[in-house]
Amino acid sequence: MRRLLTLGFVFLASPSWAQRTELALLAGYTTSGNIEQTAPTIRDLEINGAFTWGLQAGHFFSSKLGAEVSWARQESALALSTSSGSADLFEVNVGQLHGNAVYRFGGEEARFDPFVFAGLGATFFAAPDLESETKFSWALGAGLKWFPARKVGARLQARYNPTQLNDSSSDFCDPFGFCQGSLKQFELMGGLSFRF
Repeated sequence: MRRLLTLGFVFLASPSWAQRTELALLAGYTTSGNIEQTAPTIRDLEINGAFTWGLQAGHFFSSKLGAEVSWARQESALALSTSSGSADLFEVNVGQLHGNAVYRFGGEEARFDPFVFAGLGATFFAAPDLESETKFSWALGAGLKWFPARKVGARLQARYNPTQLNDSSSDFCDPFGFCQGSLKQFELMGGLSFRF
């Protein structure tokens, strides 16, 4: 076991591994997302747009291809609009956990590193007095990393991340028995990026 741990530390400390692992701390904004198929008297049913924060950790297996895990959290509310007005029905926290495949156009030592990614995962809905729910979600995105220093830089990314609700019994999709479908949101985030 000691030999295995020693070998692991040597491998992690090697220069070839060092420039291939990245961590990003991000913050930004996620747009509101309309829930489809509402009743005729309902103008809009949506998760409000809100501040979003998260982190991403990834590893590149070659100079161009890699994989990453991303987590994002948004504190929002489910809002209902009719011809007579609008109101927040209840607060909702939306969390997303995705595994992404990443392609970068720069390389291990690039100062400017544009990238694209696609991923699959889950969206977690939690609200006071309601049972939490987990739904399938996916994402497509693109961004740019800028490394003015070798190991510390900035990351800016945009992501389209729809969640498949498809459940007429869901409290988040179906609070009054009239909707089902998907939640389509866009996210813009930026923050610090670190290479190890």
